[in-house]
Amino acid sequence: MSMSKGRYWRTDEDGNLLNDASPEYIQPPFAAVVQAAVDAYLQHIPDDVHSIYVTGSIPRGLAIEGESDLDMFAVLTESSDPLLVMQDWIEPTEEALIDQYPCVTDVQLEVWPDGYVFTDPARFSIGAFIIKTHSVCVWGSDLTPELGDYPVSAAIANDDLVQIEPDIAEAVERIQADRQPANVRYWCRRVMKQILRAGFALVMVEEGRHTRDHDLCYEAFARHYPGHAADMKRALEYARFPLEDADGVLAFLENMGSWIIAQANRWLDEHNPARDPALAVDDVEEIE
Repeated sequence: MSMSKGRYWRTDEDGNLLNDASPEYIQPPFAAVVQAAVDAYLQHIPDDVHSIYVTGSIPRGLAIEGESDLDMFAVLTESSDPLLVMQDWIEPTEEALIDQYPCVTDVQLEVWPDGYVFTDPARFSIGAFIIKTHSVCVWGSDLTPELGDYPVSAAIANDDLVQIEPDIAEAVERIQADRQPANVRYWCRRVMKQILRAGFALVMVEEGRHTRDHDLCYEAFARHYPGHAADMKRALEYARFPLEDADGVLAFLENMGSWIIAQANRWLDEHNPARDPALAVDDVEEIE
């Protein structure tokens, strides 16, 4: 079964990225699992939730039954102390939703403090960026109108590149600790997605456009790094059909993973020598 190739984000007349998600895309069978997740948030932490969002392929109309993930997050109220908000319900709820709704292969339910979205306006906020350009509010008061605009920039690319080394290190550690096929498949799929997006981040500024879709990430990367296109094509295949052989995944990460880390560090040396997790944004006065 082939996955959707995806698309690049549209922009407005000023070059700002438009939200590629829409409520109209949340259709059966995925609408039911989205609603079940909303119900779970409201059952467990009703007084702490300001708004709930679905992001990823489902609200972009690109989800494929039996292949795609459900990615959701709740933004807490400004008065909520994130350290006191109950989260022990999240993991069992994720597992229950995966069992109950076979249309999704994985479920991630996150809880975001208000401060994760509303950060220093002079710095890139990944929380604000995801809400503004990737997500649909499915409960509560949508924060989108309060957020600034995002043109394609090094600040966006930085988010994938500054964390690719710890992402790969985590995958290696988790696979070495548990070589069971299900665990290896999970971490293989996860880290290959991260490698694909880091590969695109390397060329995002030159491309002058934005995507999170794996096929397009691979194609853009291959145009700029044809000598490593075959390795990135393998990452694309492994993201789609993850290996359960621990040694195979670890060998790939030792080779291609090490190369992508080195390229990311070269990019960071130029754009972010301090390795700041959130770069300064351009035209701050227009974003405040």
